[in-house]
Amino acid sequence: MSEAFALPWQTMLVRLLLAFVLGGMIGLERERRERPAGLRTHILVTVASALLMMTSGLVAGQNFDPGRIAAGVVTGIGFLGAGTIIRYGGDVRGLTTAATIWAASAVGLSIGIGWYPAAICATLVIVFTLTVMRGLEGVLGGGTRERHIQVRLVHGSAQLWADLLQVLREAGVHITAIDFEDDAHEQLVLHSQVPRHMRTEALLDLVAAQDEVVSARLSS
Repeated sequence: MSEAFALPWQTMLVRLLLAFVLGGMIGLERERRERPAGLRTHILVTVASALLMMTSGLVAGQNFDPGRIAAGVVTGIGFLGAGTIIRYGGDVRGLTTAATIWAASAVGLSIGIGWYPAAICATLVIVFTLTVMRGLEGVLGGGTRERHIQVRLVHGSAQLWADLLQVLREAGVHITAIDFEDDAHEQLVLHSQVPRHMRTEALLDLVAAQDEVVSARLSS
C-alpha cells in the first residue's frame, strides 16, 4: 500500500458524500417509477465505484491505471444491469434502468478520481434525460405499435368481449383482428394497434380491470 497516494480523510469524505448525493438523484427517478433498481441500488453503485477508484489509487501507488480500474468496474456493472432486463410478452423491459446503473457507475468513477464538474454535469444530464426527455419521447414518437393481447373471460361471459372492445376503443386502442382459441369464445387474442405513449403495464391493467376478464397478458 502506498501512503503517498492516500487521500486526506476530508477529501475521501467529500467524494463519498458527493457520490451518495448524485447517485441518489439518479436513483430517485427510478424509485418513483417503481423500477427493480431504485434509490438504494443507484446510491450503492455510485458510492462503490468512487470507493474502488480511490482504493485502487492507494493500493497501486505509482502503477495506478485509472483506465484499467474503470474497465473492470464497467464489466462488473454489466452483470448487475443485465439482472434488471426482463422479457415481458412482446416487450423487453429494464433497458433504461440498466443504462442508469451503468451511468451511475461512470459518475462514481469520475468522483473517485476527483473530476467533480464532469460528475455533476453528467448527473444533471442523466436526470434531465430520465424526466424531461421521457415526455418529449412520447410526443415525438407518436403513432402506434402492434400488440397481441391474450385474454381469458369469465365462464359464461362469451358475449361480453364486445364491452371490452368498447373500453379499448375509448382508450385509443384499435383492434385489427380477433382470434378465438376455444369454441366457447372465452379465450381470445386481440390483435391491436396501441398508441406509443401507452405503456404495456397500463394496457394490461386496463384490460384486466374489466369484470368479465379473468386474465390478460401479451402474446408473442
